[in-house]
Amino acid sequence: MPRTPDTCSVSPSDRPALLHPREVSERARPPRSRCARIVHSAAVRGGRLASTLRLTAAVTTLALTTLATGCTALSVGVSDPVPVSKLVQLSRPYRSIGYRLMPGDQITMRAYYNPQLDEDIQVRPDGNISLSLLGDIPAVGKTASELSADITKAYSQYFVKPTAVVIVREFTGYRVFTSGELKTPGQFNLLTGAQTVLESIAASGGLTEDGTLTSVILIRRLPNQAKPMVAELNLAEALSGDDSSQDVTLMPNDFIYVPRSGMADFNAAMQQYLFKNLNLSTSLSASYGLGTLGQNNNPNIAE
Repeated sequence: MPRTPDTCSVSPSDRPALLHPREVSERARPPRSRCARIVHSAAVRGGRLASTLRLTAAVTTLALTTLATGCTALSVGVSDPVPVSKLVQLSRPYRSIGYRLMPGDQITMRAYYNPQLDEDIQVRPDGNISLSLLGDIPAVGKTASELSADITKAYSQYFVKPTAVVIVREFTGYRVFTSGELKTPGQFNLLTGAQTVLESIAASGGLTEDGTLTSVILIRRLPNQAKPMVAELNLAEALSGDDSSQDVTLMPNDFIYVPRSGMADFNAAMQQYLFKNLNLSTSLSASYGLGTLGQNNNPNIAE
């Protein structure tokens, strides 16, 4: 006897597909207007952005705390600076002596009663000059009068009562160097340029927006001293009139460095940390669709 078909059985082709509860709710939800979709999309973006901003705020607070504790250590400093008073005291004897010859200086030697010995000479990089009959004579580190005496003594073996006079025609070594947070750092001649540290900063175009006057570094090498002296000057006190001795008078081959302020170092470190290490400038816009206002740039957020 043939079996009666089960009236409750349904063929697989006629069985409805099983839906996820979320899909059922989505299908049951009435269609939303474009305005409602924009509001919904903005709410989703706002919620995710708020979570990221809270995380960013926590990380930034930690970074600020860490950097603030070492902010002063970011600036250039001198481990053992020479006091300004000692720098001035040690430099005074050499200042009173006068200019000492440097490599590259142009000099003229005049021999009275023996004009055939007159010569125009340039001090060589090795510190010597070459003269007729005498050959090489050391010149660097000597004043014009000291070199004149040496030449006169050397010619005395050839002439009776020779008299030599050295005249400096071009002071190649009479220069000062500036560097750091200055608008136009470089070198200039002391004869025609500035005479003090503040004047050298003015001659270099002044400070940049990141420079500071509270810890300007002066490097000075005195003759017959192998190790240079390094001093830290507070030119802000010189400008205010509280301590004019901070504005030191320059000497040949002085090197002046204007460092960045502690706040400028702090700002640079924060920019490096936030926008390069964390890459916030691109991650927020890429992850949360922060593009044109009212436009959804994130394909993962449905409108």
